[in-house]
Amino acid sequence: MQLYGRGLRRRLPPMLDGDPRRIRLAYSLLFALPGTPTLFYGEEIGMGENLAVEGRSAVRTPMQWNPGPNGGFSTAPARRLAAPVTPGGYGPEFVSVESQQHDPDSLLSFVQSLIGCYRRTFEIGFGAFELLPSGHDSVLAHAMRWDEGCVVLVHNFAAEPVSVELAVDGGSLLDLLSGTRETLAEPGTAVIPLEGYGFRWLRVLP
Repeated sequence: MQLYGRGLRRRLPPMLDGDPRRIRLAYSLLFALPGTPTLFYGEEIGMGENLAVEGRSAVRTPMQWNPGPNGGFSTAPARRLAAPVTPGGYGPEFVSVESQQHDPDSLLSFVQSLIGCYRRTFEIGFGAFELLPSGHDSVLAHAMRWDEGCVVLVHNFAAEPVSVELAVDGGSLLDLLSGTRETLAEPGTAVIPLEGYGFRWLRVLP
């Protein structure tokens, strides 16, 4: 599946067996780590690839705008398309912009909210990275600090739920993805529950 020693002819959703929990975990991690997050077109709706097509063209299939012919990409006959539409469970009948854009629980809505949260969280783009001991082999916890702001980002790579205790310089946490605020039972110590493949973006408040 590797190409030119530096890439893959695959998309993320099929590599993760279409598991929505792991897909969202991977996208959260992409936006939570230092660096510039990049999505290939169609990733925001969970498009797959067409491995019947050779080389990197396997992921260069027509964008799936709607469930109609050619995924709404073109009204031309299918034989005239530059690449065939992705078939099967990742095809436009099951994965399209139209079917997700008004669904608040869709992958598209999730990615849009993630992008919005990332753009408002300057610590991730400009801050210093600090790895935090989580006490669990399956959990990556890190802080991003910029100016006087601090966000803590926690990701659980295991299918089982865990509870993580972290040392933080504050008295409460604001969940940036849900908008909920939680006062710490013991200032300076945060106990963070995580679902299987769960993740949290938390702003530390005084």
